[in-house]
Amino acid sequence: MKPLRGDPRDTRPLGVRVYERLRDEIVSGGLEADSPLVQEQLAERLGVSRTPLRDALNRLAHEDLVTWVPGSGYIVNALKPSDISEVYQVRQSLETLALRLACGRHDRAQLARLLALIEDMAASDPVDAVAQFELNRAFHMSLIEPCGNALLLRMIDTLWDHPVNRRITRSYVDDAANVPLMTSEHRAIFEAARAGDEERLVRLATEHMYAGYQETLPEGSEIELRPRPGSDGLR
Repeated sequence: MKPLRGDPRDTRPLGVRVYERLRDEIVSGGLEADSPLVQEQLAERLGVSRTPLRDALNRLAHEDLVTWVPGSGYIVNALKPSDISEVYQVRQSLETLALRLACGRHDRAQLARLLALIEDMAASDPVDAVAQFELNRAFHMSLIEPCGNALLLRMIDTLWDHPVNRRITRSYVDDAANVPLMTSEHRAIFEAARAGDEERLVRLATEHMYAGYQETLPEGSEIELRPRPGSDGLR
């Protein structure tokens, strides 16, 4: 973990910058689940005092990314099956509504952008998880852009930034073998959007989303993601 370098243009409180660095390290897997966070070591590695570090850790604890264990200090929380299930349910519900509103309203420029994003994903390095995450996000947000509901778009965009969702999505794209499949599924979703086929669009997008979240569930998990593709929960 590199020290935080001073940027005269960055006027944010130091505690905020420390929080964002630690959050990004947790989301990316740089700080692994169940690993201890020794404050003295973190402060030295980041080049900061203990005060902004404590503020950052308290905020991360509030977001359930870390836990304080008496006698041991803070540890990084592992993703729980319930976390994955809850985020999937919210995202599936919101994006299904947005897809139904957007279907049939994509103009030529919007369709061209979707196709360009698919080509960019196919051409980009599959092991570059950061680039793959951003391309995946851009595709899904561009797909629902014509929905005509600014509040709905903001809610979905905010959900993409939710730490649990970022961990889930990054975990999926971290496996380079998933990228060709994801690209192929995006092409099929694009074709449904271009054809204005609402039912096929919703079905393909939900199957795509379901598969990604289902794969991140721990092996042997008793939780089953609901609604499942093809269920009445899509309406």
